[in-house]
Formats: sequence, structure tokens, C-alpha cells
Amino acid sequence: MADKRPIEQRVADHENRIEHIEDSMRDLKDDLSKGLQRVDESNRYLRNQNGEILREIIKRNNVAEQHDYTLKKMSKTNQIKMFTMIFGASGLAFALIELLLKFL
Repeated sequence: MADKRPIEQRVADHENRIEHIEDSMRDLKDDLSKGLQRVDESNRYLRNQNGEILREIIKRNNVAEQHDYTLKKMSKTNQIKMFTMIFGASGLAFALIELLLKFL
């Protein structure tokens, strides 16, 4: 089926189609560019949030480790005090009993 229109009209119609396609491609390119900008902004925001969350987790872990260390230190100190009292008191009691036995 041959097109019966004159060549000038067909060329003009072809140019109009090309312009329409170029406009559509430009619009798609602009939309894609805007979408990528939004994605970049979202990624920046998420990276900042992740950094803040990571800093908080590290901070809490450090606090928890310090708390655990303090509890262990207190436990060891209390054990040492307890053994000192037990052995110190029994040694003192033994010395007093021995002194009493010497004088009696």
C-alpha cells in the first residue's frame, strides 16, 4: 500500500513524529533524572540515620560493658572483703583464745 501523499507532506509528518519522539524521550530523561535525585536524597537520609543508629548502639554497648565491668569489680572486691573478714576474724579469735589459755 503506497502512500499517495506528496513527498513534502510525508517528510513534514515524519519530522513531526521525530519531534514527538524526541520530546517524549526528553520527558522520560527528566523524569528519570528527578527520580534518581530523589533516590540519592533518600539514600543520604538513610545513611545518616544508619550512622546515628550505629553510634547509639555502640554507645549503649560501651555503657553496658562499663556496667558489667563495674559489677564484676564490685563482686571481686566483696569476695576479697568476705575472705578477709572470715580469715581475719578466725585468726583474731584464735589469737584471743590462745592468749586466754596462756593466762589460765
